[in-house]
Amino acid sequence: MKNKNRFSQKFMRIFIFILLFTACSEQDKKSEAAEKVVTAKIVKINEITHGRLEIAGQNEDKIYLLTLWGTPYEMGRAHGELLQKEIQQHINSLVQNMVEKAGKSVELLDQVFAGTKPFVPQHFIEELQGLADGCGLPLQDLIRVNILGEAGEWQCSLFGAWGKATAADGHLYQLRSLDYETGANIQKYPLIVVYVPNEGHVFANITWAGMVGCISGISEQRIAISEIGDDYHKETDTFAGIPFMFLLRDILQFDTTLDQAISRIEKAPRTTSLMYGIGDGKLGELRGLQTSRNVCNVFTPENLEPLTPTHQRIEDIVYWGMSWDVPKYDGPLHDKLVQHYGKINAEITITDIVTSVGTGDLQTVIYDLTAMKIWVANARADDETGQLEAYNRQFVKFDMGKIFSRARIMSGRQN
Repeated sequence: MKNKNRFSQKFMRIFIFILLFTACSEQDKKSEAAEKVVTAKIVKINEITHGRLEIAGQNEDKIYLLTLWGTPYEMGRAHGELLQKEIQQHINSLVQNMVEKAGKSVELLDQVFAGTKPFVPQHFIEELQGLADGCGLPLQDLIRVNILGEAGEWQCSLFGAWGKATAADGHLYQLRSLDYETGANIQKYPLIVVYVPNEGHVFANITWAGMVGCISGISEQRIAISEIGDDYHKETDTFAGIPFMFLLRDILQFDTTLDQAISRIEKAPRTTSLMYGIGDGKLGELRGLQTSRNVCNVFTPENLEPLTPTHQRIEDIVYWGMSWDVPKYDGPLHDKLVQHYGKINAEITITDIVTSVGTGDLQTVIYDLTAMKIWVANARADDETGQLEAYNRQFVKFDMGKIFSRARIMSGRQN
């Protein structure tokens, strides 16, 4: 009987130790999240007829918040006027840096635009012209910067998790990790542009000064985008189509549902091999798309591909690590999603998932499409200190529901 009691006491001590260790680990994660996340306190800088410029965040990880309203030209002009100095410095150095890093000529960017021009919606041309008039730079310089995405590979990661995967709160969480050239200083002037267009929905473009195309963003319709580049159908690549940064922005501006967004991509004259994650907070799910000029495959957790030893299907999750079938990233991303299954949220993504996988060096964005919150981090700029990679830096948390509501008030557009 005494031996049985000793065993019970020993078992109880082990059990208590495990509980205490687990509690301490969870507390450590909460403390780490508190250190890495700053809730946006928005401070006004300037306001003109069609825009207001503000800033949020702390120290070197501040992010501009620019709210624009009106016609495409009026919004572009306000963007240029409110960030004139920043755009002039950014665009001039960015084109030069990107050309040097890639070892290609500026003329290549002009050739890319010439191929895409017949497919670019007119409202983008009008906005770019307004931007040029507002900041005082040649239109062609701004076009070159806004076509960079078509001329280079954006190797990134994404996931969407909901249902059983996030059972602790039941929200839809979506990751957009952008892994791209950090040495070109694209991240110099991080910016969230909130658009209140005369036509379409209110939406936010998570970008940098002077860029109107969209690689990360969210709309008031609870639609959010993630994107990954690859070359799996390289033989069919063409620039005779709509640039993906414009295609994705049109989803945010004009589409109300996930089905509409998918249909837009399916019907679009596409250019190169790209993968997308489109999340819909109203539906509470995300779809993954594998696209090229001739292919548009849509994936759910049930049919997710590629199906490999390092990229296994997980219920209520769609994910890809650093492009199509990259075991070095697919495996760790899979393992972290399984490890945190049932409790996946923004804090866990920030403190463990992206840092462990090592993805999102230029920009990392997490969307909570249920609560309409976002967390944004950018890489260290050339005049800043600390960690280089965005995922290792401070995240700024924004309540997009409130931001969209006040953007409507600013613009006078209440309906």
